[in-house]
Amino acid sequence: MRTVPTIIIIVVLLLGGSLTTYIYLQSTAQTLTTQLENIEQSISVQNWPDSEMKLNTTQHQWIKTQTRWTILLDHQEIDAIDISLKRLEKYVQTHNLSLSLAEISTVKQLVEQISNTERFTLSNIL
Repeated sequence: MRTVPTIIIIVVLLLGGSLTTYIYLQSTAQTLTTQLENIEQSISVQNWPDSEMKLNTTQHQWIKTQTRWTILLDHQEIDAIDISLKRLEKYVQTHNLSLSLAEISTVKQLVEQISNTERFTLSNIL
């Protein structure tokens, strides 16, 4: 008779942990996306000093986020974001407009992809 309450408690804890993880991933992904959109706006008007400053801030935020995401996500996805951010940094430093815009679009897509793959949908469960 004790097994039923134990199973219920375990299921509730697993669902609660999954929901908490999902909410955390969504909020941090949204924060990163917003920061990347701000950088994109600065790059679009070719305000390179502002772009570099915002990118620096975003990279510091990413380092904090990355350490937590490493526990929750596949490392290949995190590595792809890392590589893309490094490329973006070099493109912004060299004031390359077209490559900077292309790379920031890639980083945004990678971040959005993580939030989409962790969403509670039937296709992600199956």
